[in-house]
Amino acid sequence: MFDLNGTLATDGIIPPAVVEALKALNTILPVHILTAGTHGRLEEVARATGITPTLITDGRDKARHVRALDPAVAVGNGRNDVPMFRAARLAVAVIGTEGVNVSCLAAADIVVHSGLEAIDLLRFPQRLVATLRP
Repeated sequence: MFDLNGTLATDGIIPPAVVEALKALNTILPVHILTAGTHGRLEEVARATGITPTLITDGRDKARHVRALDPAVAVGNGRNDVPMFRAARLAVAVIGTEGVNVSCLAAADIVVHSGLEAIDLLRFPQRLVATLRP
Protein backbone atom coordinates (compact mmCIF):
# COMPACT_ATOMS: atom_id res chain seq x y z
CA MET A 1 0.00 0.00 0.00
CA PHE A 2 1.77 3.13 -1.21
CA ASP A 3 1.05 6.77 -0.63
CA LEU A 4 1.55 8.72 -3.87
CA ASN A 5 2.77 12.27 -3.32
CA GLY A 6 6.04 12.62 -1.46
CA THR A 7 6.45 8.85 -1.43
CA LEU A 8 6.42 7.69 -5.05
CA ALA A 9 6.02 11.07 -6.71
CA THR A 10 7.52 14.52 -6.32
CA ASP A 11 5.20 17.38 -7.25
CA GLY A 12 2.80 14.74 -8.58
CA ILE A 13 5.31 13.22 -11.02
CA ILE A 14 6.61 9.66 -10.63
CA PRO A 15 10.19 9.27 -11.92
CA PRO A 16 10.65 6.69 -14.70
CA ALA A 17 12.82 4.41 -12.51
CA VAL A 18 10.04 4.30 -9.89
CA VAL A 19 7.45 3.53 -12.58
CA GLU A 20 9.51 0.57 -13.79
CA ALA A 21 10.14 -0.69 -10.24
CA LEU A 22 6.40 -0.48 -9.45
CA LYS A 23 5.59 -2.48 -12.56
CA ALA A 24 8.14 -5.12 -11.55
CA LEU A 25 6.83 -5.26 -7.97
CA ASN A 26 3.26 -5.57 -9.23
CA THR A 27 4.22 -8.85 -10.92
CA ILE A 28 5.27 -10.23 -7.51
CA LEU A 29 2.76 -8.59 -5.13
CA PRO A 30 -0.46 -6.65 -5.71
CA VAL A 31 0.39 -2.95 -5.53
CA HIS A 32 -2.13 -0.37 -4.33
CA ILE A 33 -1.65 3.39 -4.48
CA LEU A 34 -3.66 5.60 -2.13
CA THR A 35 -3.81 9.36 -2.57
CA ALA A 36 -5.72 12.44 -1.58
CA GLY A 37 -5.02 13.67 -5.11
CA THR A 38 -3.08 16.75 -4.02
CA HIS A 39 -1.43 17.25 -7.41
CA GLY A 40 -4.04 15.54 -9.59
CA ARG A 41 -2.44 13.59 -12.45
CA LEU A 42 -4.15 10.36 -11.38
CA GLU A 43 -4.91 9.32 -14.96
CA GLU A 44 -1.25 9.85 -15.86
CA VAL A 45 -0.19 7.68 -12.91
CA ALA A 46 -2.60 4.92 -13.93
CA ARG A 47 -1.48 5.07 -17.55
CA ALA A 48 2.24 5.01 -16.67
CA THR A 49 2.12 2.31 -13.98
CA GLY A 50 -0.88 0.19 -14.91
CA ILE A 51 -2.11 0.76 -11.34
CA THR A 52 -5.21 2.89 -10.78
CA PRO A 53 -4.72 5.08 -7.68
CA THR A 54 -7.50 5.02 -5.09
CA LEU A 55 -8.68 8.41 -3.87
CA ILE A 56 -8.90 8.64 -0.10
CA THR A 57 -10.29 11.33 2.18
CA ASP A 58 -8.04 11.03 5.23
CA GLY A 59 -5.70 8.81 7.22
CA ARG A 60 -8.56 6.73 8.63
CA ASP A 61 -9.58 5.93 5.07
CA LYS A 62 -6.02 4.74 4.35
CA ALA A 63 -6.11 2.54 7.47
CA ARG A 64 -9.41 0.98 6.33
CA HIS A 65 -7.83 0.03 3.00
CA VAL A 66 -4.82 -1.52 4.76
CA ARG A 67 -7.01 -3.52 7.16
CA ALA A 68 -9.07 -4.81 4.22
CA LEU A 69 -5.91 -6.25 2.66
CA ASP A 70 -4.31 -7.55 5.87
CA PRO A 71 -1.53 -8.55 5.84
CA ALA A 72 -0.19 -5.42 4.16
CA VAL A 73 2.89 -3.23 3.97
CA ALA A 74 2.36 0.53 4.17
CA VAL A 75 4.75 3.04 2.60
CA GLY A 76 4.35 6.78 3.10
CA ASN A 77 5.74 10.07 4.32
CA GLY A 78 2.85 12.15 5.64
CA ARG A 79 0.86 12.69 8.79
CA ASN A 80 -2.16 11.11 7.10
CA ASP A 81 -0.10 7.92 6.63
CA VAL A 82 0.23 7.30 10.38
CA PRO A 83 -3.12 5.44 10.70
CA MET A 84 -2.22 3.09 7.84
CA PHE A 85 1.21 2.54 9.41
CA ARG A 86 -0.48 1.45 12.62
CA ALA A 87 -2.79 -0.91 10.69
CA ALA A 88 -0.02 -2.46 8.57
CA ARG A 89 2.21 -5.42 9.37
CA LEU A 90 5.23 -3.40 8.17
CA ALA A 91 5.48 0.39 7.87
CA VAL A 92 8.13 2.08 5.73
CA ALA A 93 8.64 5.84 5.96
CA VAL A 94 10.18 7.65 3.01
CA ILE A 95 12.34 10.72 3.59
CA GLY A 96 12.28 12.09 0.06
CA THR A 97 12.53 15.54 -1.44
CA GLU A 98 9.19 16.50 0.13
CA GLY A 99 10.40 15.41 3.59
CA VAL A 100 8.64 13.24 6.14
CA ASN A 101 6.25 14.07 8.96
CA VAL A 102 7.80 13.31 12.36
CA SER A 103 4.72 11.37 13.52
CA CYS A 104 5.02 9.22 10.42
CA LEU A 105 8.71 8.71 11.11
CA ALA A 106 8.00 7.65 14.70
CA ALA A 107 5.33 5.14 13.56
CA ALA A 108 7.61 3.49 10.97
CA ASP A 109 9.41 0.17 11.29
CA ILE A 110 11.94 1.13 8.61
CA VAL A 111 13.04 4.46 7.12
CA VAL A 112 14.41 4.85 3.59
CA HIS A 113 15.53 7.76 1.42
CA SER A 114 13.22 7.25 -1.54
CA GLY A 115 10.18 5.51 -2.90
CA LEU A 116 12.47 3.47 -5.12
CA GLU A 117 14.34 2.17 -2.07
CA ALA A 118 11.02 1.23 -0.44
CA ILE A 119 9.90 -0.66 -3.55
CA ASP A 120 13.22 -2.47 -3.74
CA LEU A 121 12.90 -3.64 -0.12
CA LEU A 122 9.81 -5.52 -1.24
CA ARG A 123 11.26 -6.69 -4.55
CA PHE A 124 14.37 -7.97 -2.79
CA PRO A 125 13.07 -9.02 0.66
CA GLN A 126 16.44 -10.35 1.83
CA ARG A 127 17.28 -6.67 2.39
CA LEU A 128 14.73 -6.65 5.22
CA VAL A 129 16.30 -9.48 7.19
CA ALA A 130 19.05 -7.62 9.04
CA THR A 131 16.94 -4.51 9.56
CA LEU A 132 14.04 -6.41 11.12
CA ARG A 133 16.03 -9.04 12.99
CA PRO A 134 15.09 -9.06 16.71
